[in-house]
Amino acid sequence: MKLEYPKTKQIPAVLLILTVALALCILPVSAIAVTDDAGRVITTNATPMRIVSLSPSNTEILAALGLTDRIVGVTDVCDYPPEVKNKTRIGGYSAISIEKVAAARPDLVLASDLTPKETIGRLQDLGLPVAVVVPRNIDHMIRDIRMVGALTGTENRAEVLATNLSGRLVAVLPCPSTAAHPTVAHVVWHKPLYVSGNDTFQSDVITHAGGENAFADRNGWSTVSLEEFLMKNPDIIIVNGGGGMDSSQKDVILDAFMKNPQYASLSAVKNKRVYAVNADIISRPAPRIVDAAEGAARLIHPECFTQATLSSAITVTPTARSPGFCAGSAILLISLVILLQRKRRE
Repeated sequence: MKLEYPKTKQIPAVLLILTVALALCILPVSAIAVTDDAGRVITTNATPMRIVSLSPSNTEILAALGLTDRIVGVTDVCDYPPEVKNKTRIGGYSAISIEKVAAARPDLVLASDLTPKETIGRLQDLGLPVAVVVPRNIDHMIRDIRMVGALTGTENRAEVLATNLSGRLVAVLPCPSTAAHPTVAHVVWHKPLYVSGNDTFQSDVITHAGGENAFADRNGWSTVSLEEFLMKNPDIIIVNGGGGMDSSQKDVILDAFMKNPQYASLSAVKNKRVYAVNADIISRPAPRIVDAAEGAARLIHPECFTQATLSSAITVTPTARSPGFCAGSAILLISLVILLQRKRRE
């Protein structure tokens, strides 16, 4: 005999199935909501597969998370890792082409604090999710790696990377915390003398490496007179060098300090403690900034390292040459710094 359930008892079950099915169709299971560095909640309805980066540091973070294949647009100055050089160019820091960004059909755009607010607004008007990534120091950069990981569905990979960088940062200096803190000046350019003051990534690198920024009394990047620089008389001078320009170019800032008689009285010059460090590595808020801290620690406290570890520092000795940091590269960097300072005052 065939048993039949009353039809009235079948209705709730059918309704339940239809409700669940409808919910699955309406609600995106991979929706992501993240608060960016501008304090805005960025929502994406699916894992972003086409990403445009509006700064070299954001490009480096994406690459470190293994997302190079998802990058469909970068700025004219994005050059690391090498494979991003073949990506579509969408303009410079402050001259983003809205048309080129839109043509790349991104489902996520990573902006920086140098991206004009008007540009961000126009991209949002086109319906593009735009996240602002603006780390203020190395620790903040590591937090932003986790934020980008959450936005791109690579949380696990981001956590591994962030944990690794944090561990390396803690272990940058194997010396006791009571070790002396030599004064260190970071020079961006020499005509005029342009140095890194407090609240800069270079100053953060110096601090983590066991040094004391000789120009910590300056806010941000600043020009200083020759007389003031001579009075500061830093124990160590680190200059921008190796900015990825033509390898035939020399380290002009390093040469200026080591050959120009006006600097001959400086302790760092007398003791041959003037070093050139790749400008991109020590300037960009990206994972390689930890490399800069490790290299700077070897320069500032060579007594804490073996000869083998000293040889791995990212440095250029006064008798060597690195890929040049030519005047054009310096002018670009100084222009970006001035633009950043103006934006912070707004």
